[in-house]
Amino acid sequence: MTALTDDILRVTIARGTQMPEDASWAVPAELRAKRASVTPDATGFSTRTMRVRLDGERLVITDLAGKVISADAAEPVRTSGSEFTLRKMLPQSEHIFGLGDKTGGMDRRGKSFVDWNTDAFGYSPSDDPIYKSIPFFIGTGGDGGSYGILLDNTWRTWFDFGHHEDGVIAFGGPDGPIDYYVINGPSMAQVVRRYTDLTGKAPLTSRWALGYQQSRYSYMSADELRQVAARLRTEKVPTDVLWLDIDFQDRNRPFTVNKQTFPDLKGLVSDMGRDGFKVITITDLHVASAPGENYKPYDTGAAGDHFVKRPDGSVYVAPVWPGPSVFPDFTTARTRDWWGGLFREQIADGVAGAWNDMNEPAIFNTPTKTMPLDNVHRIASDDFAPRSASHLEMHNVYGMQNTRATYDGLRRLNPNERAYVMTRASYAGGQRYSATWTGDNSATWEHLKLSIHQIINLGLSGFSYSGADVSGFAGGPSPDLLTRWFEIGAFYPVFRDHSAKDTPRVEPWVDG
Repeated sequence: MTALTDDILRVTIARGTQMPEDASWAVPAELRAKRASVTPDATGFSTRTMRVRLDGERLVITDLAGKVISADAAEPVRTSGSEFTLRKMLPQSEHIFGLGDKTGGMDRRGKSFVDWNTDAFGYSPSDDPIYKSIPFFIGTGGDGGSYGILLDNTWRTWFDFGHHEDGVIAFGGPDGPIDYYVINGPSMAQVVRRYTDLTGKAPLTSRWALGYQQSRYSYMSADELRQVAARLRTEKVPTDVLWLDIDFQDRNRPFTVNKQTFPDLKGLVSDMGRDGFKVITITDLHVASAPGENYKPYDTGAAGDHFVKRPDGSVYVAPVWPGPSVFPDFTTARTRDWWGGLFREQIADGVAGAWNDMNEPAIFNTPTKTMPLDNVHRIASDDFAPRSASHLEMHNVYGMQNTRATYDGLRRLNPNERAYVMTRASYAGGQRYSATWTGDNSATWEHLKLSIHQIINLGLSGFSYSGADVSGFAGGPSPDLLTRWFEIGAFYPVFRDHSAKDTPRVEPWVDG
């Protein structure tokens, strides 16, 4: 048990005599190295705001007046082989929030969840898991006010808030470190502030990113985008950003442009800029497997040995939008540096930001919707000891490291502008690198309501800059639903209208 500050306690539990590696994707090393001054006693210690003590095997954290902030339940740690479950008390008065954009009601009490980044097109208002894994929750309403717990484990973790056992919070994973943080409030705002002190703040975005943003899958040509932009100005819709989805690319290949339909991307972006629009383009992480075709991302990636591998040492190849594709190993710092450098031409063309989609990572034509779990990542990053790791361990952090590579690359290539990155998948601490949205929602009243719960819980989980697809991505909204969605969308931190191919048009002038 280590007090990093007066209000943040780190708890690490050994497996036998082996303590977890002191390394993290979520919490930077300089923050893990902090230490608060403590006053020891017979059963634990005190900071200036908390008392930490062991009652037998149970960890009990109170404020200095003795009010319980967080306390272990009976059998506080259960293990079975590599699997572990931690158990905390859940008072009758307590409510639970956080875990990012999980579905269901805003209060997590009485429910259970799994963290496993999943391509969840058209998900229902009760589906779980979906796109993100943010293993952080807030308890509020108990004796000691509000507190937060971050389970820093990238494996397929689970959380149960009195669903299977009334009065007990249970959370754990199939493997990996038993390493978690307890964050004192006592107010919820203080918990969120201290959580982002620990995992990082969202960078200040550009002013233009706070305005209305127009998107569709897809605007199929430069001419169509110009027509949409002109109509937005004619209708006096105050719009700051236009988005281009995958069809602006050559055969859906990242870092390319379809010269037939977008013959002069730089000129288009420049013209849009004169009319007051920024342009953001999508850049998915899958690189077309195209040996001998003079496709720079593949050629330089293969030459640099940057792609995820199979256990036999061969490069993993799987179908996504470009067809057979390979996948950068973002757990390696030099691969992230290589990836970030690929944005040079987009920056030169004046593109204002990058949209990292499909980064759960999503794979076509497989029941799991993702990579084989025995794929091999070669960790060489931060303060991790260099080693190989399975995709089972790295899956939930893969999208976050994709956005890290993009964000760092944009900052290097365009240091005088604030980097703008949008992601679909992420992990705790991912707010340091990107904004996010709630993925491929549907044009229903249920999803309109759900978006409010999702965005508030994303904010409570560190992602202060987030949104949902206004109008719903899948299906088509009724005129009333479209109108109401624009009304609520104006209050989303990210106000973006976005809809799927082969759905009715939903620009602001539709239906009058």
